[in-house]
Amino acid sequence: MASIMNNIMIASFILWALYTECLSVRFKVSSIPSVSVALGSDVVLPCTLTPEKNGEEMEIRWFKKIYQPYAHLYMNGKDDYTAQMPQFANRTELLKENITRGIFPLKIHKVTAQDSGEYHCYVESSHHHSMAAVQLQVTAVGTVPVISSITDGAVSCESRDWHPKPSLSWTDNEGNKINSSMMKVLRDENNLYYIISIIQQPSASNITCTVSNSINHSNDSRQIRGLEHSQTSRNTHSRVYVIGAGIILIFFGCICFLLRSLGDIWDKHGDLQRKYGDIWDKHGALQRKYKALLATQPKPANGTPHTEASYSPV
Repeated sequence: MASIMNNIMIASFILWALYTECLSVRFKVSSIPSVSVALGSDVVLPCTLTPEKNGEEMEIRWFKKIYQPYAHLYMNGKDDYTAQMPQFANRTELLKENITRGIFPLKIHKVTAQDSGEYHCYVESSHHHSMAAVQLQVTAVGTVPVISSITDGAVSCESRDWHPKPSLSWTDNEGNKINSSMMKVLRDENNLYYIISIIQQPSASNITCTVSNSINHSNDSRQIRGLEHSQTSRNTHSRVYVIGAGIILIFFGCICFLLRSLGDIWDKHGDLQRKYGDIWDKHGALQRKYKALLATQPKPANGTPHTEASYSPV
């Protein structure tokens, strides 16, 4: 009976030791829910071990949607870039100042709109692994909205280079909402948004277009007065400029044509002058040969001298 009790006590001690050892190697990875940063700035994504543990010999992997390719990898005591996502090349840095205390945030330089999304900090030791997630929100305030008249009675408002996806609203001079007849939001190759809206021009003399995003609630607006008159004036000036430019182009075209025609006539005149000179030279040569021939012939018996023929140039 005593031996059985001793065995039970020994087994209990071993189990307790194993449980204590198991607790000593376990850890929890933690971060914060989200980080917001302006487009083009640097950002730091937190990652911490609880309780504090030395992470120098651990694998620390930062990734987005899939395990690999990754945003950044630290393994075997050094950074590993062999399977890094191309968009993060030369832009990531694992901060190791407090790695022995289990603190190793990821720094991303010059963030782009494409960097937005959920990041996972995965940590693995020889006995345990854990992971935490953090949401990165990249913000960009777009261009000042531009209002213009596109057709009779229709007005458009457009703005570009926003992130995240913006919204647009119209109001009149009393603050009343104006419904849009068309609204489009497009995304360019840099993951930035372009928005355009069209309304039928109201009777109000003053309308406002406001564009904003959902993260920092920033907005830009443009107010415009007497839009119809100013647009008509601009259209009239545009027509005058186009007609004037057309007349100038036609005038210079005619001058160029006349100069070219005169050049051709002058060239032909020069050719005729040269031909006339050649013919006159040949005429002189014939005259000289004729005189020489008369000088060598005997005088006729009747005493009538030869008369010299007269030639005129052709």
